[in-house]
Amino acid sequence: MKSITRILFILSALFFFVYLFRYYLTGEGGPTYLAVILVPVTFILYTMDALRKNSFYPRLSPATNYLLGGGYIFLSLISLFYIGYEFEEIGTVRAGFYSMTDIVVGGLMFVLVMEYTRKQHFELFVVNIILILYAVYGWLVPGMFGHPGLAWERILSSVSVEMATGVFSRLPQLALTLIGSFLLVLSVLSAFGCVDSIVNTASRLANKSAHALPQAAVLGSMGVATVSGSGAANAITIGSATIPAMIASGIPRVHAAAIECSASLGGQLMPPVMGIAAFLMAEFLGKSYFDVVARGYAPALIYYLGVSLGVYLISVRYQTTNVGLAVPKTGVKDKINLVIYVGVIAGLIALMGITQAEPTRAALKVFITAGIAV
Repeated sequence: MKSITRILFILSALFFFVYLFRYYLTGEGGPTYLAVILVPVTFILYTMDALRKNSFYPRLSPATNYLLGGGYIFLSLISLFYIGYEFEEIGTVRAGFYSMTDIVVGGLMFVLVMEYTRKQHFELFVVNIILILYAVYGWLVPGMFGHPGLAWERILSSVSVEMATGVFSRLPQLALTLIGSFLLVLSVLSAFGCVDSIVNTASRLANKSAHALPQAAVLGSMGVATVSGSGAANAITIGSATIPAMIASGIPRVHAAAIECSASLGGQLMPPVMGIAAFLMAEFLGKSYFDVVARGYAPALIYYLGVSLGVYLISVRYQTTNVGLAVPKTGVKDKINLVIYVGVIAGLIALMGITQAEPTRAALKVFITAGIAV
């Protein structure tokens, strides 16, 4: 069964990539229709991935897991085909006057998304439940926050088939279009070893000076931040090498962990991803993505400069020995990867800033170029 699940997972992922790439090339259907098709596919991918990793419902038997997983996939396919087929009718003829079938099928996708939220982000799930209950039973709330309340039918339609809100709204559309296009570029860099080359280069620089070892965490995290935009990814990638070495050189454990934590948090600030904050800021402010990113470099670099200074002062006080990191010699591949890495960042800036290309189109061009280069 696992082998079948793995094959289906690969086929579903391939469909997801081809459909998304086709949209980036043509824009056919628009972002709303893209979300209607790919949100269910995304849930199917999550379900299959959890099944093949035995993390779907760990307390249940494998047979029960596959039975539930099959049911979830079937419901996702119902949502995909029904809303995809009735998309024009739902958005025009029946807008505001949805049929019971529309609401039920759309509600199924909402329930599946809520189940994913319960499993992966329980706090957010609780907040959603509280807000839904508040929207329905607002008449029970005293004072200025009380309101007459909304019907359950209105709630279900707003979180499902009303495309301006709910599971097919602007945020999923933003994730699939602008954010997705940049993640494609970053995935190419990561898959072909650019991240490893950044780590190796930072580690070799750390071996050149007694106080450069902690700076490897800062420089490495700054480089990885432009690729991942994630503090957690930075800490795992860079910290696994630098934290043990810093401890061995005499820096207290707490300080070593704090150095890596501070450096890794910069991943949330460093363009072009900025922990997806740049995409959301551009969407909510009504500004271009390039305007946000261009202004994001200054505070990010100032942050890393401050962290670097603080790290240097800590290393001067605590570091007693120079412990070199065991890294291979920088080869031709690492140098090529670093050139490609710099070229990708420069290419994105040039396309968006000089030619005024749309971010999605710029990311697509860089993705194709980087894929050919690596």
